[in-house]
Amino acid sequence: MYSYWGFGLNIKSDIAFPELLPKEFDSADINILTKEVPQHLEGEHVTKKVNVSMNLTEYLHTVPDIADYYVANGNEICIQPQPGADEKSIRLFLLSNAMAAILHQRGMIPLHASAVYHDGGIILFCGRSGAGKSTTATALQQKGYTVFSDDVCVLQNNTNNELIALPSYPMIKLWEDSFIKIGLGAVEEENKIRPEMAKYARFYHDEFNIAEQKIKRVFILETGNLNETVEIKKLGPIAAFKILQQNTYRHVQMNGMKKRDIHFAMISKLAGEVSVYKIDRPALGNTIEDLIAVVESNLAGND
Repeated sequence: MYSYWGFGLNIKSDIAFPELLPKEFDSADINILTKEVPQHLEGEHVTKKVNVSMNLTEYLHTVPDIADYYVANGNEICIQPQPGADEKSIRLFLLSNAMAAILHQRGMIPLHASAVYHDGGIILFCGRSGAGKSTTATALQQKGYTVFSDDVCVLQNNTNNELIALPSYPMIKLWEDSFIKIGLGAVEEENKIRPEMAKYARFYHDEFNIAEQKIKRVFILETGNLNETVEIKKLGPIAAFKILQQNTYRHVQMNGMKKRDIHFAMISKLAGEVSVYKIDRPALGNTIEDLIAVVESNLAGND
């Protein structure tokens, strides 16, 4: 068995995950096993979607031509690979959908956000897929900031009932055009996250820190600004809550597992305690330098 840390959890796995951080420990929070999974879920309270079904303690997901995933009781993920499926795709869907199910089952809130360190804590970049979260975090990394997490940050209360975030794992996923926009040089074919997808991994295991962090600021990234400029606006707590609640990672799982009360309390706390800004930029063209300038000006207090 392999031993890893990810998403705030100690993980034992019978398959290797180069994406995760190797870590030794005495007791695992979750176990990842390759074995036959149930064909369907039993019981009255089963929510069914296309290729997905779930109840309060179980989650079953079929990814055609890749694998079937069964997640149970917040402590076990079973994988049944399809014949001929590539290993990268098997791991990718586990680290996204299946791991999100584990987090929801455990009452942990996965927020769709990338983050970098700043001012003794972290700043979050939220937004829908394609809004530029990973690109922004990587561009700031190129300017000397340290990346905290990509794509997912896990929210929870610590032992002092303080709102904190935990990182996911030390890999940033970038579309090929982001390498050009940021000036990272040529992509390497071996770093494709899936064979048929023009998205590439950048690892940062040496800089990865698993310590919990307080959230200092949140930026909501949006595209479609008709003024063709990057604009920033501070949001009040109610407006911030409305947008932040839309950024729960795999929110369908949250609903199917009846975790809305936990989610509501956590997002309300985040919106009430932390300054939240919306940054809107044009959908077309390379505006990453302008976006970074707006972010750094805001962090310097020039908002």
